[in-house]
Amino acid sequence: MTRAFGLATILALAVAFGGLAGEFFTGSWEARIGLAPQEAQPFTTFESTLDAGVSVGFLHLNSVSDFVIDGWIWEELGVLAHVGFLSFDGHMLYDPQTASMVYAEGVVAICAGPLTATLYGAMTGATQTESSNYGFVFDVRGEVGDVFSFESATYLGADLSGISFTATGTSSDSSLLTKRFLTDPTIDPPTTVFSGQDVMVSGNLFGCVTLSSLLSFSALGFESEQLTVEFRDLFGVPLILTLDLIYELQTKSYVFTPSLASDFGCIAVYSNIVRTDEVITGVEVYGIKLAATIGTATILSISNLDTSTYVITTPSFGSVVETLDDALAAGHSYYDQDYWESLTLTVAVPPFGSGFTFSVQTFLSTTDGILFDWAKSIMELTLALGTSVSTSTSIAVDSTGFTGWTLAFRVSW
Repeated sequence: MTRAFGLATILALAVAFGGLAGEFFTGSWEARIGLAPQEAQPFTTFESTLDAGVSVGFLHLNSVSDFVIDGWIWEELGVLAHVGFLSFDGHMLYDPQTASMVYAEGVVAICAGPLTATLYGAMTGATQTESSNYGFVFDVRGEVGDVFSFESATYLGADLSGISFTATGTSSDSSLLTKRFLTDPTIDPPTTVFSGQDVMVSGNLFGCVTLSSLLSFSALGFESEQLTVEFRDLFGVPLILTLDLIYELQTKSYVFTPSLASDFGCIAVYSNIVRTDEVITGVEVYGIKLAATIGTATILSISNLDTSTYVITTPSFGSVVETLDDALAAGHSYYDQDYWESLTLTVAVPPFGSGFTFSVQTFLSTTDGILFDWAKSIMELTLALGTSVSTSTSIAVDSTGFTGWTLAFRVSW
C-alpha cells in the first residue's frame, strides 16, 4: 500500500510538471564539492539536494532528493494543502537503496480564531529486525491575546519528542545523512492506545513575569507537575531568571531547578544558578556570545567556558552554547567539543543580493597548544548573482596545514 501511495504521488508530480506548465513551479538545487589536498584521495566530499515542486491553487507538491559521494541516500515526498481554516501537511521518506518506505507523517490542523486543533499521525516502515509502527497525537491549543495560552496534547502510541533517521552504508559525514521529524510513533507497540497526556497552561503578569504549568500523565496515571516562573526584564534589567518546581508522585519528592540567562542586545550570557541542596550558592557562567555590526561588517564571538560539558552549535542550530547531551538529544550539529572559542568576521559588499560576502571563522582549542590556542580557520567567499543564483568557495587551514577546499552553488526558482 505504501508503494502504491508513493507511486501515485510520483505520478501526480509528473502530471503536474508535464501538463500544468502555466502553474507556479518552485524549487532549488544546491551542491557542495570538497577537496582535501593532504589526503591520498583528495576528492572527499560531495553532497547535493534537489527540491522540486509545483503549486496548483491550494495544493503544493514537492520532491526532495539527497545525494552524497556514495550515491542517492534519501527521497522525500511532500504534500501541503490549505483550504480556509483546514490545512494538511504530509511527508513520506524513502530509502532509495532498499526501495522501502522509512517513515510517513501527516498533520491535519483546524484553525478557528484563537483555537487550533491538530491531529498528528505517523508510521515507520518495517525493517529486517522490527515491524512497522504507528501512532497518533491529538493536540488542542488556544491563546487569549498575549496574556494567556493553553495546550493539551493526548498521546495515542506517539508523542512529539521527535524522531531521527540516519543513512547507513556510506563513508560520508554530510549533514544530509540525518533526517529528523516531529512525530515519534515508536514510544509504544503498534497499537493505538492511550500513552499519556500533557496539559500546559501559561500566563503573563505585569509584562515581565511568566507563569506556566506542565501537568503530565502516563498510561498508569499522574506522572509529574512542573511549575515554572520566569522573570524577564525585571526592573528594566535585561536578565532572565527561571525557577522550575517539579513534583513527581513516584519519588514523592520535588526538584527545584533555577536557571539564569541574560540578553543585553549585543551580548548574551549563558549561565546556571549553583546551589547546594536547596541553598543557592552562586552563579556559573559557561558561555558568552557577542555580536556587533559596524557598517557592512559583522563580528560574532562565541565562547564556551566549559568544554568538558558544553559545545558550540553550528549556525543552522542557532550558534549557541549548550550541553553535549542536549545537542545529541535534539539532533543539533556542533563543532569539535574542544573548541572553546568561535570568532567570525563577515563583510558584505553591496549591492545586497547581488554583491559578494567574505567571511573568516577562526576556532580556538584547548588541546593544540599553538599561539593564542589557534586550532582552525575557514575563509569563505560567496557571490550572489541576483536572488536566484549564488556560488561560494572556501578553504580550511588547521594545525596540520591546508586541509580543505570547498566549492558550492545554489540555484532557486
